Amino acid sequence: MITRLLIKLIICFLLITSCKSIKEADNSNVVVGTARNVKYGAILFDNDEVYAISGLQTWDSVYLDKKVKLKGNFELRIGEDKVEIKNLGTFQAQSYPRYYLVRDATWELYNPDDENL
Repeated sequence: MITRLLIKLIICFLLITSCKSIKEADNSNVVVGTARNVKYGAILFDNDEVYAISGLQTWDSVYLDKKVKLKGNFELRIGEDKVEIKNLGTFQAQSYPRYYLVRDATWELYNPDDENL
C-alpha cells in the first residue's frame, strides 16, 4: 500500500517537473536588431523596441552597429518617464520608459539567409 502511494507521488512529481521545463522553454524568444552601446549598457534596437542585455556593458566591435540575432528570456519592463527628486523637483528620466530585459542571452551576427529566426 505504501509503495503504491510512493510510486504515485514520484510519478506526479515527474509530471509536474516536466511540465515546468516545457513552460520555461517557451520563455525563450528571438529578435533581430541593431547593436548599440549606451550609457546603461549594451542594447539592441528592433523597430521601436529596445532590448537591454543583462550583464553586458558593451558590444564587441564585431557586433557594434550591425544587425544581430538575439536569443534569450525577455522580460518587459515599464519605467517612469519622469523622476521626482525630493526638494529639487521633477526631471525627465534618463532611461527608456519601455524596454525588454534579456536574461540568459546569446547572440550572433544576423545572416538574412538564415531561415530559423
